[in-house]
Amino acid sequence: MATTGFRAPSAFGNAWVGTTGRRRGLLLVAVLLAAGAAALLGAPRPALLADPDLALLLRGMGAIKASIALAVIGLVWWRAGDVVAEARFLAYVTACAVLAAVSVLVLKLAVLITTSVVFHATLLVLGLLALGDSRLGRRGKG
Repeated sequence: MATTGFRAPSAFGNAWVGTTGRRRGLLLVAVLLAAGAAALLGAPRPALLADPDLALLLRGMGAIKASIALAVIGLVWWRAGDVVAEARFLAYVTACAVLAAVSVLVLKLAVLITTSVVFHATLLVLGLLALGDSRLGRRGKG
């Protein structure tokens, strides 16, 4: 009985994150560190906290962004179990960490314009990464 290895060519020499468990562990650690750093370092803007209705609306939008980020992180978690080039997977992990940090900053009502732009730009980058992925992008002829 043959087993399937999840090794992908390493672009970083000995920095190999080839197994599913290691990849998922790396994703989990990166997302938790980014979200934790954003929670510690992000300070809410007092002007937004002064209007409770506006704060509630913006936190609701932040909750929507957080749910999108969780869905993307779940997809990358699933993708970690398949063969993906190491450099591409590290780009996925970095983008997920950025999404997690930005979502926390939006929920804390800190630097809203910048975080919104970064959130949507990161989603665009993830979409472009997925298009270039051999298993998720366009199929070859044949």
